[in-house]
Formats: sequence, C-alpha cells, structure tokens
Amino acid sequence: MSKRITYPNIDMQRTGRKLKHMIESAGYTPRMIQEHLHLSCVQPIYRWYKGLVLPSVDHLFMLSELLGVHMEEFLVKR
Repeated sequence: MSKRITYPNIDMQRTGRKLKHMIESAGYTPRMIQEHLHLSCVQPIYRWYKGLVLPSVDHLFMLSELLGVHMEEFLVKR
C-alpha cells in the first residue's frame, strides 16, 4: 500500500473544494481544464477536487493564468 503524502499547512479537502468552485464559477468544466493543462485524462482534476492530491506548481501556475488569480488564492491554510 502506498503512503499518502500530506501537507501539514494546507487543508487539502478545503483547497480541493475551493479549486472546484473557482473553476466552475469561471465557467470551465473538468474536461476543458484537462485540455488546457494538456493532461492525458480528467482523473487528476477529480482527485484535486476531492482533496486527495494537490496540483503541481506548473498546473497551479497555468490555472492562475487562466482564471486571472494568484496561485496562492487556490490554497486554503489549516
């Protein structure tokens, strides 16, 4: 069984919900985000939304450019 990586200063579930809300509020679907980020499938986006993993720095940067917000606005502190 693989060990789950945790980030002690980031609330991953709330971050995932916030990310989902920001993306949906901007009118984007997970499939649109998949295409914008050049992901091979949509599953990573759903894992972000559930708070299972965080987007990479590259993906956060591309999302911030797309949505016109700073990368830190996606993250929720514990």
